[in-house]
Amino acid sequence: MKRIIFLLILVLTAQSLYANTVERILTEFSSVRTALSINPDILASAQDFECAVQRAREAKSLYFPKINLNLNLSKSNNLESVLISGDSFGNLTYLPSGKKDLYFVIRPSIWLNIYTGGRLKTTNKRAQIEVNRVKKEEEVIKSKVINNVKIIFNDCLYYKTLLELYSLKIENAKQGKIHLARNEVESLIRKKTKVKFNYDRKVLSLLNAIGLDTNTIVDISGELSPKMKDFNLDKCLLLAYQFKPEIKATQEQEILDGLELSLEAIKKYPNVSVGASYGMMSDNIMDGKLIGDKNDWCLLFTVNIPIPIIDSDGLFAKIKQKKAILRKSTIKRAKLENEIKLGVRQSLLEYNFWRTQAIDAKLFEKNGQYNETDIKIMRNLNKSYYNLELAVGVELDSY
Repeated sequence: MKRIIFLLILVLTAQSLYANTVERILTEFSSVRTALSINPDILASAQDFECAVQRAREAKSLYFPKINLNLNLSKSNNLESVLISGDSFGNLTYLPSGKKDLYFVIRPSIWLNIYTGGRLKTTNKRAQIEVNRVKKEEEVIKSKVINNVKIIFNDCLYYKTLLELYSLKIENAKQGKIHLARNEVESLIRKKTKVKFNYDRKVLSLLNAIGLDTNTIVDISGELSPKMKDFNLDKCLLLAYQFKPEIKATQEQEILDGLELSLEAIKKYPNVSVGASYGMMSDNIMDGKLIGDKNDWCLLFTVNIPIPIIDSDGLFAKIKQKKAILRKSTIKRAKLENEIKLGVRQSLLEYNFWRTQAIDAKLFEKNGQYNETDIKIMRNLNKSYYNLELAVGVELDSY
């Protein structure tokens, strides 16, 4: 009875020390979820996406009229009347001749583009496609981060499993359950020390990949088990063309370059706009009259027709540049598609190799009683499985 009580106290003390030491227990699922929340690369890509969304909203605002209210308070002494021009139609300020104390002007104005030769429509379309492209690039970054976390976590499980295997062998040898020579036990101890070093190093890599502070004390929870599925090349290529975000991103970039070419070409088209403003002003607010002394209307209807007699701004050269950029995008897209095909083939070849090794080793028949060779096969099998996931652009557990 005393021995049982002592063991219970020992177990409770160990649990208490463990709870006070370990700050987080990481599983593969929690590691991926945490990485998606705090990984710096993912957070930075989210800001790029937010910028693209705001640029799209900015482009939409070009359809609406611009309404300004200009307030001006001046003190002047002019020999002649002066018209102060601002950045836009609504910011014109008139200063009359003579000495004026605190001259006051209120000028509301409105300005609207009626016809732009397709500039506004193309600009908005370009902004929306840019949103889609940045979103795909964000998905590319997410998929790479997830893949990196899974591979590192798989390595952590590999070293942890080896540690458990070596520890069990050493303990059994000390208790006489298995017979090992002294040099064999010493070799196991050296192996265990090396594996512990690799395990600690991989845990640090995992913390960095997730985005956690590397001082965080964690424990790895999970079991190293073989991922065995049957995939064929046609199915993998179909998944890659359907889900691989890199393909979508390059397609969006090709469309963007085509729109850039269109924007340069339509600069030759006319632009029609209309605007109006109404100014209310006072010669001197010291008279007790803020507004109403004078007022004026201004209505402006403009038609701008560019006729490049001499291509001084290099418009035709710019168009040729955009055509070259578009052709380059088409070449890059074709190159990427070939690289993705190659990546899928290589990843599937590697996975099938290790899958065959796992079948030959009869891993499913061993019920967790694995040796060093089995553990190594499982590590490489799972790593090739995750690489295949990255190659096709989708999690394979659901296929």
